[in-house]
Amino acid sequence: MKLISYFDAFMANTVNIDDSRLRYLKERVDTIYGVLSNDAALGPVVLDIEPQGSWAHETIIKPVAGNEFDADFMLVMDEQDGWTPRDYIDAVYKALRRHGTYKDKVKKKNRCVRVIYANDCHIDIVPFVILSDGRKVIANHETDAWEETDPEAFTKWMKDQDDAAERNLRRVIRLMKYLRDHHMHFKQTRSVILTVVLGERVSESNKLSNPAYYRDLPSSFVHILEDLDAWMDLHPTLPPIPDPSGANNDFGHRWNPDSYDNLRAKVKTIANDARAALDVENDVELSHTLWKNVFGEDFKRPPGSGKPGKPAAAASSLVVPSVQSGRDG
Repeated sequence: MKLISYFDAFMANTVNIDDSRLRYLKERVDTIYGVLSNDAALGPVVLDIEPQGSWAHETIIKPVAGNEFDADFMLVMDEQDGWTPRDYIDAVYKALRRHGTYKDKVKKKNRCVRVIYANDCHIDIVPFVILSDGRKVIANHETDAWEETDPEAFTKWMKDQDDAAERNLRRVIRLMKYLRDHHMHFKQTRSVILTVVLGERVSESNKLSNPAYYRDLPSSFVHILEDLDAWMDLHPTLPPIPDPSGANNDFGHRWNPDSYDNLRAKVKTIANDARAALDVENDVELSHTLWKNVFGEDFKRPPGSGKPGKPAAAASSLVVPSVQSGRDG
């Protein structure tokens, strides 16, 4: 059964990041950008700001207690004669170190500069440059080389795939990130990898034979996971993960064979368990138990959903059998 009201409550109360944290992130990002754009040395090099990653894609989730949540943004910078890729990261790092507020909060990473706050939050600043030859790039500090990227095109791809999935792809990604972070599944799989491998499984053609393929979250979760499982069966070893934005970039370097094998195994188990929960008919209690096998005890019965074992769908739209053909949720 779909148990749509259960999913809605689970997303709202357990998975989704709260608005206060999102406001906190935005305020901190705006402040950091102001500091960088007004720095005497760096300011003339700074052109703009562009959100990226989970923040831009609306896939941030509530962090595990005691763990950090974060936001990434691209710091659009003017190409400088004589600068190597490494110089752009160093320049951002030095500008923040010059400011009293950030002197002891800043850390240099391979592709970004990280600002770490005491209250479970960090913000990654990724220098982004459009080179004179038209390439859109970020810096790799370790190799002192450029990596091609197109964050605007990636975000558009994500939106297009989410629209094709009737606004449920973002929610499926959040659920998978929840399983990774809160239940320690496939913990070495980065968010960008999850976004690409899940997003690439969405296709308008899936709705030709089944218009309800992505109609609600539980259906989307099962179908996208099953499609990912089938794709991984065709790729028993780590495949290339090309950047869907069209940039000359492959995300394979952010993965390894062991983490791929782990994700393959977990996806198969999750897909099978979720299918079993979805296919239950007329037994809310059994379906709820099976969904808890997937998401854990925090997947709770919402208030007003009916007594255990009662097929509440007969009286309301709170619980919907998986065979329903009309629009729900």
